[in-house]
Amino acid sequence: MNWLTPLGFLGLISLVVLIIIYIIKPNYQNKIISSTFVWKLSLKYKKKSIPINRLRNILIFICQMLILALSSLMLVGPYIDTDTTDVKEHVLIIDASASMLAETGGVTRFEEAVDTAYADVKTLLEKEDTRLSIILAADKASFVVRGADSSSLEQVKDALDALCDGDTACTEGVADLTGAIELAEEITAYTEGAAVTLYTDTSYADPDRVKVKKIGDINDFNAAILDVRAVNVENYYRFEIDVACYGRNSNVRVYFDLSGVNDELLNMSFTEDVSCVNGEVKTICFGKVLEEEIDINVVEDISVYAFNNAHAHIEERDSLDGDNSFYLYGGRQQPLRIQYKSSKPNNYFGTALIVLRDKLKYRWNIDFVEVMPEEEAATDGFDIYIFEHEMPTVLPTDGVVILANPDKAPAGAGFMIGGELRLGEETSLSAGDPHRITNMLSPSGITVTRYREITSSDGYENLLYCNGKPVMIAKNDTEAKIAVMSFSLNYSNLALLLDFPLMMYNIIEYYMPSTLTEHVFEVGDKISLNCRGEELELVGGNIDTVITEFPTELTLSEHGVYTTMYTTLSGNAEESFFVRIPRAESNIHPTEDALINPIFLGTEGTTDIFLLYYLAMALVALLFAEWWLYTREQY
Repeated sequence: MNWLTPLGFLGLISLVVLIIIYIIKPNYQNKIISSTFVWKLSLKYKKKSIPINRLRNILIFICQMLILALSSLMLVGPYIDTDTTDVKEHVLIIDASASMLAETGGVTRFEEAVDTAYADVKTLLEKEDTRLSIILAADKASFVVRGADSSSLEQVKDALDALCDGDTACTEGVADLTGAIELAEEITAYTEGAAVTLYTDTSYADPDRVKVKKIGDINDFNAAILDVRAVNVENYYRFEIDVACYGRNSNVRVYFDLSGVNDELLNMSFTEDVSCVNGEVKTICFGKVLEEEIDINVVEDISVYAFNNAHAHIEERDSLDGDNSFYLYGGRQQPLRIQYKSSKPNNYFGTALIVLRDKLKYRWNIDFVEVMPEEEAATDGFDIYIFEHEMPTVLPTDGVVILANPDKAPAGAGFMIGGELRLGEETSLSAGDPHRITNMLSPSGITVTRYREITSSDGYENLLYCNGKPVMIAKNDTEAKIAVMSFSLNYSNLALLLDFPLMMYNIIEYYMPSTLTEHVFEVGDKISLNCRGEELELVGGNIDTVITEFPTELTLSEHGVYTTMYTTLSGNAEESFFVRIPRAESNIHPTEDALINPIFLGTEGTTDIFLLYYLAMALVALLFAEWWLYTREQY
């Protein structure tokens, strides 16, 4: 017999209380009263009924004792475990989530779960007609053993030992418990009387027909840095750090380090003691706060508008080490140097880039340099070069080149330019090949009155046409990144449309894509990587690989700092990001309301017998019996 809530046995103290009440209950005392015939006669009958009254009182006492005992048992919630009664097929599921890496006495919960499962395997396989399967619920559920019988005990042991040898099979992410249940269903849905056991550190209020074996010590303690955020407040950063404790209340000292702060590249360090209540998240802040943000308390008022990385960490002796440290990157905008040279300068390109500067401020620090017509334009040292009307003799080779209304084709540009065609009236453009540069543009709304014919060579894509002739082409390869627009903005409405800043945005995104969309991920997240070069090297954790196809998606299985390294036309570059343990896994005493069950075929031998209904019927019967005995009182 098993118990749902063993603390209910405290209700048995009521039995002791009842006995004490009977002990101290006052008895009748002899009194001297006047004697009459009627009184003597009644006393005669009273004496005759004393033996029956004593028996009745004893029965009432027994009923009361049984009523209190049954009430206590109902609080305990007794049930008969029938998982091993006539069960021929067993499915064991081992939880391999990050919280199962919590240690007690140098042994992780995952190792304890494996040992417990093996002890059960030896017991179950003592019966020759018993079969069992073991499922590992890691980041992706899989069978460790399937259809083992009594002759396979050694193979099962080897398979379980392999889970803890070397690199543990336990994930640092979230367990695929849903997938594990689906795998178990492949057996339970087609096998009469199958049973499922889950080895986990999660407590379920209603596990239904799955038997849950709780792993872990109730006294385990974990302190965690759950999150670090850099919030932009009027162009300054406020750092918000989420801290929590699980298992008990504790005072935690948080260390916070900033490196490469502002243009002076300063280093800053702070500490703050945080009083954590079990299970509650506390947030501490460093940096700027607005007057209207009255609910935000700042520990240190610091002025940080740029940083290389932030590091928050704690030095607690707890059960789970992987969440004691947190890194934050992406606090410094990459410089984007743009040179504009025109023989007839205008504000079109400058205005469009001013519009984009605010949109791209979290990624790029745009430095727009305009070269006067009489000055010589640079051919190196910039990320983007814009030449309008008058073309340079030699094209730059270390950045993106935009040629607007070229009067000639620079040497090695790979295209030829013809004479100017005057249309006499506004003529709408038409779309060419689908391309990221013209994404979201409306070519039919763009008109020109003059343009130059382009004859392109291999490597260029035709993006826009006028009267069937290409007027915008683009090229992107290892040797050159060139966009050519063969009409003047002075003879087009493009500069007056939202399409123009959108086109400039698309050009930046196409030729200079962001390597990362974010700088913090959780284990198991899909991470999208892009590159401004031909290949990217990714280093961190157990990863050291070179990626050549972009954009690409990957999933990382270990927490920690990862660094991307690549080569652009202007030199070498690198960016880092942090992969954390999912914050929900820091709670090493998780509780859930219900557990999703697999589909079972049949019910015999698989459902526990709960005795609450039967105890309730017995309790009603005893209450009726006590009432009836009270009504039988003799005088």
